[in-house]
Order: sequence, then C-alpha cells, then structure tokens
Amino acid sequence: MLTVLMLGDSLVEWGDWPSLLPEVAVINRGIAGEMTEELSARLMDEIDACPDPDAVLIQSGTNNLLFGYILFPTMLITMLQRLRLCYPSVPLIVNSLMPMPIVAPHDLEQINRELAVAAAATENCHFLDTVGPFQEQCLPITHPGFLNDQVHLSTRGYQVWAATIKGLLEQLFPGKLPG
Repeated sequence: MLTVLMLGDSLVEWGDWPSLLPEVAVINRGIAGEMTEELSARLMDEIDACPDPDAVLIQSGTNNLLFGYILFPTMLITMLQRLRLCYPSVPLIVNSLMPMPIVAPHDLEQINRELAVAAAATENCHFLDTVGPFQEQCLPITHPGFLNDQVHLSTRGYQVWAATIKGLLEQLFPGKLPG
C-alpha cells in the first residue's frame, strides 16, 4: 500500500481519507486555520515523524489567500527545496488551491500559476490542478463542491479531490494501486 504524507490546512485535516482513498495509507497532517508560514515552521518535525513516505502532497495557502496574504508561493518554494533534500527520490505534489466561490477567479488563477511554476522548478514535483475537475464535476445547485461558507469542501468536493489525487498517484505509481 502506498503511503502519502498530506500536509496542509483544514481541507486536508477534515478529509475522511480512509474512506476517500482506501487504497492509500494517508498520513493526515492537516491543521485547520494554518497559514503556509506555520506549515513551513513545522515542516522539519513532519519530515522527522514520517521518514519514508511514497509521496508527499502539500495543500497550503487557502487561509493566506482568504486573509489577503498572497506572497505564500515564495515560501512554498523553500519548503519544496527542504522536502527535496530530505526526500531525494519521493514524488512531491503541489495541490492547486480549490476554486472557492468566495475568491475572485483572477486571484485564484494567479496564485495557481505561481504554485505550478514552483512545482515545475523542483525536480520530481507535480502540480495537481483541481480547478478543472471541480468546475466539471461540482455544480452549484445539484452537486456543490463547497459548504455554505464557500471555503470548506462538501462531500462531493472531497470525492472530486480524492479522485483527482488517485488519478495522479496512478500515473506516478503504475500498477501499485488496486483497481
């Protein structure tokens, strides 16, 4: 079974990963309300606690964006460098920010471009774009991807996110995930 270290905020923390990704051993290290700089401060402790994951997924910056602190992609670059040093051959995954209705699409696009550039600049690092799947599979009235707060994910939102993660893991680890 693949082991994925998931780092991030409430979107990671509140995911029911054993149900969403039963074929993956998710080490859930999400902390609600956390900003990217707080994740950066605890990064080495997380690495020490999980010395041998098969992949590392980072989903961070939602709270930064909501509070208008838009320089967090720069901090993510230094985090990716530290992760690469500690996990030389482990695939790193930078998750895009979700297309939250509360955030202006232009701001979200700009941040996600910066996150994609950060991922591309790091060896064996992959950008997981969740915007397209959310726009295609989450419909505001019949299948909303977000709760009423327009930030946190609904059951449907988590299902779409998990399917997107699984799709990338299948590409990175062919034949390692069941069915």
